[in-house]
Amino acid sequence: MKAKERSSMYLTKEEEAILEGEYGEALEIAMSVLVKMGDMYDADRMIEIENVHIDAASYATIYDAGLYFCEKFSKSGVIFKVPATLNASAIDFKRWRELHLPESLAKKQIKLAKAYRKMGAITTWTCAPYQYGANLRFGQNIAWGESNAVIFANSVVGARTNRFGDLVDVCAAIVGKVPRFGLYVDENRRGNILFKLDRLPVKSFSCSDYAALGFLIGSMTRTHVPILMDVPKSVTIDQLKFFGAAAATSGSVALCHICGITPEAKNLKEASGGAKPDEKISIDIRELNEVKEKLNTVGDKTPDIVALGCPHYSVEDLKKVAFLIRGKRVKKNVKLWIFTSRLARIIANDMGIVNLIEKTGGKVIADACPLYFPVERWGFKTLMTDSAKMAYYAPGLLKMDVIFKNTEECLRAAASDS
Repeated sequence: MKAKERSSMYLTKEEEAILEGEYGEALEIAMSVLVKMGDMYDADRMIEIENVHIDAASYATIYDAGLYFCEKFSKSGVIFKVPATLNASAIDFKRWRELHLPESLAKKQIKLAKAYRKMGAITTWTCAPYQYGANLRFGQNIAWGESNAVIFANSVVGARTNRFGDLVDVCAAIVGKVPRFGLYVDENRRGNILFKLDRLPVKSFSCSDYAALGFLIGSMTRTHVPILMDVPKSVTIDQLKFFGAAAATSGSVALCHICGITPEAKNLKEASGGAKPDEKISIDIRELNEVKEKLNTVGDKTPDIVALGCPHYSVEDLKKVAFLIRGKRVKKNVKLWIFTSRLARIIANDMGIVNLIEKTGGKVIADACPLYFPVERWGFKTLMTDSAKMAYYAPGLLKMDVIFKNTEECLRAAASDS
């Protein structure tokens, strides 16, 4: 049976040949996965992409089956056709022993890293590639995994990507193409639910306030593409990072038009494509405070660990921490762990920021995802964080109670005057 007869999508002769195995088994498998996805979502054709962010970078999320899949590709000699950055791993590659991580986990993560290096991956090991490692521009077609990275790429940069699941992203990097559906199509990018923030003091919002706002909007958006009015031009990249991560956690939000910020949404008319939004919602401070309360599973309590960096902290985030805890010491009964990318840690180390944090007793951890960090050996019971995403997932994934506070409150709980 010919490849064209097996798919409802239009395939070029080269794509058909790849699907028939004429370019080798690795490309055949990868193309087969992508074609099946395209048929599932009624895509009309394949489109070229310029880069990929691979979410399937942690052994703690893909396990032996995913490792086998990646090693099979690697051993075939296939090389990624487009640049491919890697999401956070299961370990800090330099400090995993110091952090009491299981050797069995480290060995398998290192094997996975070796497979990706052989295929030509860019070893960023971060969930925030838009800050360190990725080459993004407005209007380009990309294929990204990791929900916070997807919403940032679509909403802040104006690149185009759907939310790609683990290992589908690997296939996209091998082929250099993906099926055209969802947010690659103009009409699907039009905003259709309007959120007004004029009753909120957004100009004084912290990153955690933006996280709570994102969590609320994500929970109310359902299948819509949200539009935000009244976000100040002074909003920072890190605040947008916190917002997007939370919106993509409580809902399936992959694109949010922030009027005046999103490149294709300079105003409401552009954001909605000239159509009237299906719904208009004004958010007040009471609703925001309710979200913050719901993200806490316990009341005032001393945490065993304060974990910051979900998504990964930037150099500016780390600089803020160093400023806030200068002259203090981390309390004996509390751990302060701050997660970041290896590139951010290199820069922060060169600036003296890492030393300032670690001489207080805190740790700056690179490469790893705090949500999939095996902490059983530490016996932690209560976690405090400034991340709405981490606050939501930690009770289920890490089996810990959670306290959600802003960064300043987290650091007050972690450190005191020396």
